[in-house]
Formats: sequence, structure tokens, C-alpha cells
Amino acid sequence: MTFIALLFLVMFIIPFTKGYPYDLTFTFSHLVQLFKDDILIRTYLQSLFVAFGTAIFGVLISFTSALISVRTNVKGRQSLNLLSIVTNTVPGMVLGLSYLLLFNNSSLKGTLLIIILSNIVHYFTTPYLMAKGALEKLDMSWDVTSTLLEDTWLQTIFRIILPNMKSTIINICQYYFVNAMVTISGVIFLITSSTMLVSTQINVLQHFNAFNDIFLLSIFIFVTNLVIKMICTFSLEYLKRKEVS
Repeated sequence: MTFIALLFLVMFIIPFTKGYPYDLTFTFSHLVQLFKDDILIRTYLQSLFVAFGTAIFGVLISFTSALISVRTNVKGRQSLNLLSIVTNTVPGMVLGLSYLLLFNNSSLKGTLLIIILSNIVHYFTTPYLMAKGALEKLDMSWDVTSTLLEDTWLQTIFRIILPNMKSTIINICQYYFVNAMVTISGVIFLITSSTMLVSTQINVLQHFNAFNDIFLLSIFIFVTNLVIKMICTFSLEYLKRKEVS
């Protein structure tokens, strides 16, 4: 545990020294320079946009897929289980290259939308299985009761299913967001100079030995994901207290 903490400690020390390891004088100059760099700030904002987009649409797609698989009789719904396995077995770089070739001549090429789509598919397995497992734990007789009360299927979803799936939805949202912020393998072939993300920008900066910018951007990712995890944790605790009361 101490060894892991030391690795993170280096990330927080180097960018706040004048010239590590020769001059360890504390300074904010590197941080100030980063905030003056419009390209790096735009890259960070684009990463936030992609992460939020992945989380929102990822929840919709994975939850809807699990809902179709568990709570409907749609023909071929079990193929969703196979699809979830396939997305988990394909390396991210292969998936990104496949998207590049498939959408090579389309308007999606070089956009943030295709990056969001790639992230959703790349990390589909875990959110889908989380939603599927939670839905299977819900009493199936609720659907029958709802039908007897003349509620439509959508009314059943919004009135009964969703209120009992809040914790799972929050966890799925958190999972998608965090992974979208740190991923590089699935999007390395999809980015352009105008759609650069923080994770891919770090990969570029290492070729220029810009270690101060690399560590500062890494801190940005770390703090952003930490804030999201804290918000999700507090939300889950609030839901638990509300259920108890």
C-alpha cells in the first residue's frame, strides 16, 4: 500500500518543483503555464464532454439492453448476452481501428461523437451485466401486477423498475465516466488534432519529454474522477438513508 502511495506522490511532487530532481524549490509556475495553454485547457474540456456523453448515453444503452434481455419476450434478446461477451474480448485498439475503417468516409469521422460511441461499446460488458443482474433480482410478478392494473410497459418501467434501479444506474454512470476519462486504447485511432483528449494528449507529450504537463494533466484526471466518485458515493449513501427512513 505504501509503495502504491509513493508512486502517486511522485505525480504530485514533480510538477510543483522548479527542476526535479536537481532543484526541488516549490513553485506554481508550471501550473500557471498550463492554464495559459488554450490547447491543453480545450483538451481537458473535450475530455469532460466525452466522459459525460459516454456516461449518459452509456447508461441509456446498457440499461435498455438489459431491460430488453430480462423483462421482455423479444425474439433474439439473448443475443445481447453474446454481444456483451464479444465487446469484452476485443482489444480496445482493434475496436478503435475497426471504427476508423467503418466510418472512414462518413461525417462521424474525426468527431467527438464517434469517440463516445467507441467508449460505450468498448466498456459495454460490465454496465450491461450490472444492470442485468440488478433487474433479475427484482420480482418478476411486478410486471404481471402492473398489467392487471392496466399500466403500459413504459409506465411499469418509470413507476416501478427505475425507482428500484437508482443505485445501479449511479454505479454504471460512474463506471462509464471514469473509464472514458482514462482510456486511450479505444480512441487512439479516432482522435484528430481538434478532438484530442487528455489521455491521448499525455501520450503525445511524452515524445517531447514534457513531464510537467503530463503530471499536471494526470492530476486533472485524478481529481476529476475523484470528485465524480465522491458525488456518486454521497448519492448512494443518501439513497440508502432515504430507504431506511
